[in-house]
Amino acid sequence: MNERWPCAQVRELIPEIAAGAATGDERARALEHLTACADCRRELAEIADLFDGLMLLTPEKQTPPGFESRTLERLALEKRRSSAFRSRTFSRRAHQRPRRVSRTVRWAAALITAAAVAAAAAGAVWWRTAPDRELAANYRHTLHVAHGKDFRAAPLVPTGSSEIATIFAYEGVPSWVYAIFRQPPRSGHYTVTMIVKDGRRYALNPFDSEGDTHGWGSRIQAPVHIRDIRTIEFRTSGTIAMTANFP
Repeated sequence: MNERWPCAQVRELIPEIAAGAATGDERARALEHLTACADCRRELAEIADLFDGLMLLTPEKQTPPGFESRTLERLALEKRRSSAFRSRTFSRRAHQRPRRVSRTVRWAAALITAAAVAAAAAGAVWWRTAPDRELAANYRHTLHVAHGKDFRAAPLVPTGSSEIATIFAYEGVPSWVYAIFRQPPRSGHYTVTMIVKDGRRYALNPFDSEGDTHGWGSRIQAPVHIRDIRTIEFRTSGTIAMTANFP
């Protein structure tokens, strides 16, 4: 049984959790700690609020030509002014006890700087990719709920024809592959083989098509990662009838 992570380890991941970028295992371990730690929950809420606020700063329209260079020049000017101000006030603060800068404040400064640069460089890119980011967040959430590690798909194409199905490959406990047919394959008995990138071949469940079949599935018993799957072959009478090539 895994020991619960300490506060220091969880707080290193809080920015990634707030941004939705933590891996499923990291997120699960951190959430286990957060359920019992009010201080870490409070810090997570603060960082999440910062991210939400920064998203509102992102422009909805494409920035005009020259905006990037003018923004960076203005940031450089403000930095020079800030440096001059600090040099004038340094002697007054030299004997003061330094204050501890909270992690949240440090992250706020870093995030605000990142937001300014992102706005200057990207403009409306964040806005335009919102559907992709929502899909990625849902994908991460689904894998987290299912305790999965990876999920991929490839078209299943009969020899000399066009795609008739999609094969989904899931890595988890257990790992599996499943085909959804948009049109039934030719009737018959098929042997199914999974081929990984190093050339190893593994037998999967056979497939019997009766002309109105709409699905097929098999557990992956072999110790392989689905990112290493190269091809899944369906053979009938010793001849390749359908192939799914994974990217």
